[in-house]
Order: sequence, then structure tokens, then C-alpha cells
Amino acid sequence: MRPPVTALRTFFLRGLQSAFFLRVAAHDLRITPLQLLLILLIGTAASILMGRLVISGAAEFYPKAFLWGWSIVILQLWLIWFLSDQAQKRGFKVQVAALFALGLTQTLALEALSTVLYLALIQPQALDGSIWHWILYIGMSIWGAIAYWLLVVRTTRNQGKLILLAGLVAFAVPLTVHVAEAPMYWLPQQEEVDSEADLLQLTPSSLETQLTLASRQRLALKPERPGVTDLFSISYAPYEEGVFLRESSMVNAVIEERFDAAGHTQELVNSPTTLETLPWASLENLERAIKQAGDVMDTEHDVLLIYLTSHGGKNGELAAKLWPLEMDPLTPQTLNLWLDKAGIRNRVIVVSACYAGSWIAPLMNDYTLIMTAADASHTSYGCGSGSELTFFGRAVFDEALRETYSFEQAFKQALPVIRQREIEGEKQDGFSNPQIFVGAKIRPVLQQLQPAPQAAGH
Repeated sequence: MRPPVTALRTFFLRGLQSAFFLRVAAHDLRITPLQLLLILLIGTAASILMGRLVISGAAEFYPKAFLWGWSIVILQLWLIWFLSDQAQKRGFKVQVAALFALGLTQTLALEALSTVLYLALIQPQALDGSIWHWILYIGMSIWGAIAYWLLVVRTTRNQGKLILLAGLVAFAVPLTVHVAEAPMYWLPQQEEVDSEADLLQLTPSSLETQLTLASRQRLALKPERPGVTDLFSISYAPYEEGVFLRESSMVNAVIEERFDAAGHTQELVNSPTTLETLPWASLENLERAIKQAGDVMDTEHDVLLIYLTSHGGKNGELAAKLWPLEMDPLTPQTLNLWLDKAGIRNRVIVVSACYAGSWIAPLMNDYTLIMTAADASHTSYGCGSGSELTFFGRAVFDEALRETYSFEQAFKQALPVIRQREIEGEKQDGFSNPQIFVGAKIRPVLQQLQPAPQAAGH
């Protein structure tokens, strides 16, 4: 006679108990395929709801998050099957599906607890990205790993090396989630884009003009000055919003004014308003601009600054848009490849975009300084149609860098200014947490940059 099917509420009750390290039994649990499906659906729906609760303000649903994490599920299923099989050899029977369902309900209970703590302690105080946020995140990850470890070991009554195996898998799961940057079901909604009243009007004449503009700008680049450490600059604004155009122009003006860089700057912008005046911010134009800079500068001693300003995604791509053209996004790997091909050693790379912190690891080396407007898990601010400049670009370049010749000092000086402005602007997902990386050998090179004569006299 087959044992009776266990009521669904029993799984949720025992999952909750096991989440708090209480010993629960699994040998008497029996689950049907329909019940397991219901637990999966309830858990997914609850995760989606909790993901929305932790984002204040408007948010966009990200359906691709459903595609992530199946390798972890397979690993957990294998562990449960293996431990249950070993238990059965010793005469102790545990239904694999029932134990898997128990793990799901335990995870749901801990996710709910973590969400409640975040909403009560972190979000109201705008502590996203702070040490307290990390303590909560790491603490709940360790808690969950221990709870799952105890659950599978106790319910299968395994000992010895199998306990170590279960612990290894239990701790590998949250580590994998963190390293792989698991996507969320919800993302903060980007601010409204500029009005499309001025759409790009493509004609054979305008296309010819663009080809001429790009070629003319590259050919106008002046060569390096022997015996002088020159700063060359390329600003790249590939998204058709006015704030990025304004930021690009501001950065070039500051670089020319502060570092005697007239004739050493290139500006690539996607905007319907600059069709007749500036080359497009396409990948092809950026690659050619980098190559041209490498051809005219002293690649061993001069410095190339790349300023990227656009919307950024958690996947590390820099968004590009110029309707009706099809524009491909830029990635840090592509940028690094082009810089290497051009033989440019000394680099200052600035990424003014949401989630820009993910650009640091692919670009970092001893001869590179990298600044980003946010870390890898937060949005930046001021990138909407109503903004004159982004908060980061304004504070670092338009303000701090007008008072110092040090990029490091300008960044340090701008941090509290950005934080205060984000608080005053009621930024919903916490401090953007701008990042900086300084290679060991780039600092003495930057100290040799030639300031403009009128600026040096101030």
C-alpha cells in the first residue's frame, strides 16, 4: 500500500522550521508532480513580488531572469538524489522530489525574511551598498547555506565525507549567485527619454556629410609634442538623449581648458541635432578614433582619456541608440581590444552609466586609471531628459577637475557631493557608489600631464 500524499502546508511549515535550523523529518513526506509544480509556481511568484518590493519607484520587469539559475537547480537535484540514494542503501528511504520541495520552501522562507529585513533596515535609511547592506547580504547567504546543509544532512542521515560534500554544494550555491551576478526580476525604470520631435532625417546628403565629418575630425588631430606628456581625449555618447551630448561637450571643454589639449580631442555623439556638426558615436567610428589617436600620440608616454556616457546595463553593455539606425552596444572587452591594437599604454577610462562598475575588471591593468559613475549593482543618476549633466559628470569634471589636475583628487572630492545630491534628489535604489581603480604605474605618468598655461597660472 502506497503511503498517503502529504498536505502542501506541511512542506511550507517544515521548510520554515528548517530555515531556523530546527530538525525536521522528510522520510514521511510524499509529494505529487502537481504539488511540486504548485510549490515552484508559488515560490517564483513570491520571488517576483519581493523583487518588486525592494525597488522604490517605477520598475521594469525583466523576463530573461527566468532563464538564469537552472545549473544551480540541477546541482541541488543531483545532491539530493545522491544523498537519498546513499540513505536508501542503508535502509532509510526519502523521496527525492519531497526533499527537493522542502528545500524550495526553506529558500522561500529565508528570502522572505531577507526581504523584510531589507525593507525595515536598509531601504528606509538609503543604506544600499553600505557596509550594513553587505552585512545583511553576506549574513543571509551564510545563514541560507548552513540551513540547507543541515536540512539535507539531517533528513538523509548521512555521515562522514557525504556531510562535507553536502556542505560544499550548500556554500557553492550563494557563491555562484554572487559571482555570476544573478539578474533580478525587476530593474529600476530609466528616466523618460527626450522628445522624439526632432527625429533623425537620413538622406544621401546627410550620410555623405557624416563620412566627411568623421574623416575630417580624425585628420585634424594634432600630433604629440616631443618632450611633453600630452593628454589626448575621445568622448563617446552613443545614446540620443540631450544630457549625453551636453556631457560630452562639457568634458572636452574641461580637458582642453585644463590640460592644454586643444587639437587632441575627438567627440563622437549620437544626436539628431548634431547630424551636420559631429560624427556619429558608432563602434566603427570609435575604433577608428582610437587608432588615429594611437598613430599621432606617443603611445609610451602620452595619455589617452576615453569618456563614455550613456545608459548602462547589468550585462556590462553601454547602450547605443540613434533611431532609425541600428546601433550596437559597446562592451569593455571590445574597448580593451581596440586600445591594445592601437598600442596605447597609458589610459584614463571614465564610464558614466548605470552599473558601470562591471567595466573595471575587464579593463584594469598597471597603466590604467578607471572611474565609473556607479558600482556593478546600482544605477547612476541624472541621465534623463530633464538633466543638464549627469550627477557624476557634473561633480567630477565640471566642478572638481576645474580645481585640481588630479583625476584621483577630483574623484575623491566629488564623492560626498554626489551622495548629497542623490539624497536630495530622492534616488530610490540607494547610493550609486562610484568606483575608481588606479594602476600602480599610471599615477606618475598622470602627474606629468601638461596643464594649460592660463590654468597653471591660477
